[in-house]
Amino acid sequence: MMTPLDPAGDTQSLAMPGLEPDNLLAFLALLGLLHALETARADWQPRISWKGPPWMAHLHLAAFPERMEIAQAANEGLAELMQHFDVDQRNERKKVDFTPKDYRAYAARVRDSVVGAALASALTVEWPQKRDGGLYAAPLVMMFGGGQQFFLARLVDVPRGRLPNRLKKLKAAPDLTAPGKIADALFRPWRRDDDADGFRWDPEDDQRYALRYDNPSPAGAAPTVVGANRLAAIGFLSFSTAPHARRMQAVGATRESGEWFFVWPIWLRPLSRAGIEALLAHPALFEGDRSKLRLLGAGEIFRARRVANGQLINVARARPA
Repeated sequence: MMTPLDPAGDTQSLAMPGLEPDNLLAFLALLGLLHALETARADWQPRISWKGPPWMAHLHLAAFPERMEIAQAANEGLAELMQHFDVDQRNERKKVDFTPKDYRAYAARVRDSVVGAALASALTVEWPQKRDGGLYAAPLVMMFGGGQQFFLARLVDVPRGRLPNRLKKLKAAPDLTAPGKIADALFRPWRRDDDADGFRWDPEDDQRYALRYDNPSPAGAAPTVVGANRLAAIGFLSFSTAPHARRMQAVGATRESGEWFFVWPIWLRPLSRAGIEALLAHPALFEGDRSKLRLLGAGEIFRARRVANGQLINVARARPA
């Protein structure tokens, strides 16, 4: 019986130059791709490895589909997963601003759903609490209403391919769910030419007011890669949170001197999503202990700082730890 750490048998290996190794959005999209393919085509036994340096992600499949077939399968997996995406919008909640009572009710409602429970765990945790009694949002939550950007609203709309209001008026509105958008995100360097909403996980989303002629909020964020953002919304499920002493602990993140840093490994052997999630939670990742990580098959550690730009939060390009 195959385990999540075992390599598949006869496989196809495809380079994915779109998934930049130092880009948080790309890393989330990588995990979302695996989750979507596991959902739609489990018999493909999807795995991912990195080759380099320079590092490039490779998709390994126990099948030989064309690139557009892979994108279509990922699209189908996204649609299936989104049917279980409960973000507690019964009261039109747009922000991650739970009270303990709200969150307990939400978590109890979704606990029997694997996807719903993973989402609840990725959004926040019941302890610690703010001075006003509210709960802290997970470090990957980077929008709280500044510039009319709401995280929960986008978490529903972006993976479903719903058009932002500014695009609904167009006579020829783009199809944000087209499989070609996913193929572009994976199999070609990013052009960032989609006028669509994102999550501020791409370092290129950081648009300084001083560098713009106009206020960035009416037009949304920078042009983005819609296929990557749709996959990344699913990848978000892999980053669970938990109480730890007097602070929140989050998979793939560490807090130092009041700042959050995102940390992820570059691994050399093909791994499934479960194998990657195990590496993300390994203590050696946060200790920067390369010798221990090499024993686990990792060749590099990347680390990205979360930064504040006025009311907006962004993430910097990652650097080797």
